[in-house]
Amino acid sequence: MLRYLVPVLLLLLAFQVAAQTPEKITVSVRKTALNQVLLDLKENYGFQFAYDSDLLSKYTVTVNRTFSTKEETLKYLVKNLPLDVERSNDVFLIIPQQKEEPGNYVTTISGQVLEAFTEEPLPYSYILINRKSVQADQQGHFNFIASADTSFNLQISHLGFFIYDTLLTRSINRKFYLTPQLERIDEVEVISNPIEKSTLIGDRAGRMKINHQIAPILPGHGDNSVFTLLRLMPGILAAGEQSNDLMIWGAYESHSKIQFDGFILFGLKNFNDNISVVNPQMVKNIEVMKGGYDARYGGRVGGIVDIAGKDGTMLKPTLSVTLNSTTVNSMLQLPLSKKSSLMAAYRQTYYQLYDPTELSLFRKRDNGNPGAGNGNTGSGVQTFNYAVKPDYFFRDANLKYTFRGDDGSRFAVSLYGGGDEFKYNAEREVSKFLIIRTEKEENRQYGGSIQLSQPWDNGDVTNFMVAYSAFEQISFELDSAGRSQGGIGGTSRRINSDNSVNEIRLKAEHSLNFEKGHKLLLAAGVTDNRVQLSREIQDENSLNLDNKMPRLFAYVQDEIPLFDLLELKTGIRATYASKLDKIYFEPRVSASVDIAEGVKFNAAWGLYNQFTSKTTLLDSSGNFATFWMNADGEQIEVLNSEHIVAGVSYNKDGFTASAESFYKTTDGLNRYFSSNRKFDEGFYQGNAKSYGIDIFVKKEYKRHMAWISYTLSETKEHFPFYVNEYYQPAPQQQKHELKVAGIVNYKRFYFSANYVYGSGFERFDIETQEGVKLNQPYNRADASLVYKFKPGKVRAEAGISVLNVFNTDNIKYSNLRISTIDEISLVGIYADAVPFTPALFVKIEL
Repeated sequence: MLRYLVPVLLLLLAFQVAAQTPEKITVSVRKTALNQVLLDLKENYGFQFAYDSDLLSKYTVTVNRTFSTKEETLKYLVKNLPLDVERSNDVFLIIPQQKEEPGNYVTTISGQVLEAFTEEPLPYSYILINRKSVQADQQGHFNFIASADTSFNLQISHLGFFIYDTLLTRSINRKFYLTPQLERIDEVEVISNPIEKSTLIGDRAGRMKINHQIAPILPGHGDNSVFTLLRLMPGILAAGEQSNDLMIWGAYESHSKIQFDGFILFGLKNFNDNISVVNPQMVKNIEVMKGGYDARYGGRVGGIVDIAGKDGTMLKPTLSVTLNSTTVNSMLQLPLSKKSSLMAAYRQTYYQLYDPTELSLFRKRDNGNPGAGNGNTGSGVQTFNYAVKPDYFFRDANLKYTFRGDDGSRFAVSLYGGGDEFKYNAEREVSKFLIIRTEKEENRQYGGSIQLSQPWDNGDVTNFMVAYSAFEQISFELDSAGRSQGGIGGTSRRINSDNSVNEIRLKAEHSLNFEKGHKLLLAAGVTDNRVQLSREIQDENSLNLDNKMPRLFAYVQDEIPLFDLLELKTGIRATYASKLDKIYFEPRVSASVDIAEGVKFNAAWGLYNQFTSKTTLLDSSGNFATFWMNADGEQIEVLNSEHIVAGVSYNKDGFTASAESFYKTTDGLNRYFSSNRKFDEGFYQGNAKSYGIDIFVKKEYKRHMAWISYTLSETKEHFPFYVNEYYQPAPQQQKHELKVAGIVNYKRFYFSANYVYGSGFERFDIETQEGVKLNQPYNRADASLVYKFKPGKVRAEAGISVLNVFNTDNIKYSNLRISTIDEISLVGIYADAVPFTPALFVKIEL
């Protein structure tokens, strides 16, 4: 036993002596950049450094010797260079030699944040400098002025990109390149580098930043991937599958604004949510302001979705083509020089591939006598289901030219044009009644913007923009219900409508930067909206108008970081409406407080006005229709709203939890009431209030993620034609909405799934065959599998999505129509929402 124990003891003693003996450090390089030498030392000997890599890359060293200590090694490497070595615990700081200068002076850290592979500017990136936060502007420019008595730790983050982390000790103005998390190069393993993958929620009151790069991985048709991702976020209505608008925090249709490259997208209707007005291949950045947003944004009383388009690569031409079961989508990026590029994108439907949509008829008699049909109950409800095949066609195109100067200036022209057509004719005989339903709708959307961004030597930036947008909707609707024999009894309604709206906006904005992240924005501009409306019922003109709403606006916004813990943002927006001869003031204030590590409290308050919006028309059968109108101060008031938002969030180590409450009031709602026995036909003014809470929980683990969002809210309204004085649920009110989503990544495979539950819409109380009401809960689960591969130099993706996996019956409320057969009978037609739908896609990029 002893003979075995002695060698073991001797071996342990040798290890102890070796551990106490200092490790020799050998450096053998010739004309090698200093930053590369330090990287080798870190890998081979465990050095820990903090330094400015760009600064050290300018110095080369030639060494061939062995050192006893780390301090000795580093001092020798920099002995003939204008650098100093300082030690903080186990970390060595390599900093420039400081020159003694009398008095105080400042350090200015400024630059532009770009994507590494395409040099696309990354708008609204977050910059953290010694715990003081700065936000880049729309073109990625930022500026920070501070006392120069210490070194500066600089961290730059952008959703979906690896964090840039470096040490600075002097004034600097240059470009910073971030690497995207979804690599477009051969597989690279990055260890211990934080990644923000899906969303940024809880950083500001009422604000979300969404990583659109994960949108194509989620279930869907691909061409609607941007809105597919938006509908899974808290506070944005998903149930009911609205076709042409976003309902944010109980806002009415048109109360929220979607803008792309600065121009307004009034919307294109789509069939079964296959396509959105935004081409996902053109998207670079998505910001969502649900409420309480700052003075930079105006013209709406609801939310704001601000989408920035790509500029296009200036490195080499690329062509991408995506094919799915509904559309073809192609995009070309063509560098014209080292400073300019041209982008073009085009989409078009395979309209012949659309499956029939299921239309349902229900007939209700007040006397409770059931008639013949393929379904009835003792309540007198009969339902009849049949399929029609709509004719549908969609196409749109984007064109964008961008020039970027050496000084960081940028000039861009972005153009968009799109349109769709939707029509069907349904005819069915039911219980000796002939039911006819014909619908046709044509939409056209055009937009464009010219943007110029000019940064100055002191870090200030001036932005100019001219934007134009136009939208036209032409619709025809025929409802006929009468006896099929003899032509006795029954009713017929025929509606023709032509509604167009446009907007032109000019804006100049200048940012002033002061010490420690203090920033002041000054802006002024002009906006003009023109609305034309012609609406005929039974060939009689019921509404006819053509008016404009020119306005001057200006805003001032002050952003002040206080005590390293509090960020205070105050501002005021003023709008002069010349036709109304009135100035509207909109003060705004918001604050964000770092309560503890990873814990933040946010609050915001503001007043908001809207001069152009959709007016709701309500007919005698309870059908809703909407059309654009300008405020005139008489029949149609200017919408005004007050937002109060407060919430708390926790974000650390890939885990995010957020709770945010809101309270909104909206005055000046307008509703046109036609053909009613109790009230005269005309416009009526009302008001509404919305309140609720959003809960969001997300966990990211390695390359996987999952999140849950839940919204509890109520939206109530009151109009003078209500019988009772109390508020009633608004048409878009849904009390509960739950959304669950997850993404699992294994090598080149991405599996994702999501589920949406909505408690139903209280205003839709029509009985169905089963005796339940049409405000039934909404349930839908989707799943997808995506495979990314690279045959040769070609990058490719292929995948399959299954929408409504369990084929749950849901109602598409925007298509609900009710007609009167006679004095005691009603006939309604509604369309089912998305059924079980598999969808394939393939994407190829050259």
